[in-house]
Amino acid sequence: MFKKHANKNIRKNLSRNPAQRSQSRNVNVRNQSGPAPKTNIPAGRPVRNNTQRPAQNTVRQPSSPYNKKTDKELSRVINEKTPVRKRRNYRGGNYILYYLFALIVIVIVMIILSNTVLFRCTEIEVTGNISYRPEQIIAGSGLKTGDNLLHTDTDAAAKNVVDICLFVDEAEVRKSFPTKFIISVKEAEVCFCVSENGKNAAVSRGGRVIKYLENADGVIVLKGFEPESTEIGAWLTSQNETKTSLPWEMLELMEEAKLTGITEIDITDRYSPKVTIDGRILLNLGGTSQLESKFIVAKALIDTEIAANDSVIISLSNPEQPAVRPNNGNYAQNPIDDIPNNTEENSQGDNVENSSHE
Repeated sequence: MFKKHANKNIRKNLSRNPAQRSQSRNVNVRNQSGPAPKTNIPAGRPVRNNTQRPAQNTVRQPSSPYNKKTDKELSRVINEKTPVRKRRNYRGGNYILYYLFALIVIVIVMIILSNTVLFRCTEIEVTGNISYRPEQIIAGSGLKTGDNLLHTDTDAAAKNVVDICLFVDEAEVRKSFPTKFIISVKEAEVCFCVSENGKNAAVSRGGRVIKYLENADGVIVLKGFEPESTEIGAWLTSQNETKTSLPWEMLELMEEAKLTGITEIDITDRYSPKVTIDGRILLNLGGTSQLESKFIVAKALIDTEIAANDSVIISLSNPEQPAVRPNNGNYAQNPIDDIPNNTEENSQGDNVENSSHE
């Protein structure tokens, strides 16, 4: 109990400010000569000696004045103890140059190897040949093993095959890397028969004279072509330039219209060609315009209106109004109207053309 009250008084005394504590000490000193003052301290409790603890100095000591020299010295010492780490120079640009130089060297080496060692031909394959042995086709192309695939002109090799091999209409040379050539050929097929100077010259689909025929059975006879030459190996051309490609154009359109049994094409009059089918049906085209529509109409008439043994003439000057007559010269009384309505209109130029040449 006594210890508890003593601690309480000590805390109370410490809570005072320094001036109050000093005044309390002075009062105690003055009262030491006189009778002890009355206190509420219980008997037997020791009196606190305030002189045991000096008064606290609450005044803040002024800091030392700023000294520039001292500050520099202090900074120097700090820097010496903790040196600044120098940043390492970046040398990425040098590595890029090394990589670029290495790439250039590699490219140069690859170019040299590809032109000397790599891509050397070791095999030549021939496809589509029937009349010729593979060795003949290869010899005609001019290709040989050991040729560099990068420096070989395949177009020139294909042209050599067509020029040298008479029965080849088309040829293609392909490169199969790393070491192979492939030659694909399309052999000639007899397409037309052109009679000139008592000779029946067989002409291939590519337009070259490949042989002579005893007769024209099973071959389309081409009349009025006026060839410049029918020698074997010659490319068929007409003295009239406008006729040179006309037979092949007409044949392609008739095949698209699915007209079969063509026995003769007569282009004696360039502006009024005629076509004979099965030797009994004559198509009088009446001009070279709208040939596609005219052949489609002719196909429809042959399939629906003409009997198997009829010998007729079909006039197709206007494909929308075709006329059919017997081969004896008398026109049919009723014109054909029930034909497919998918043809183009006849142009005025075609009528003018026909009127000027009929």
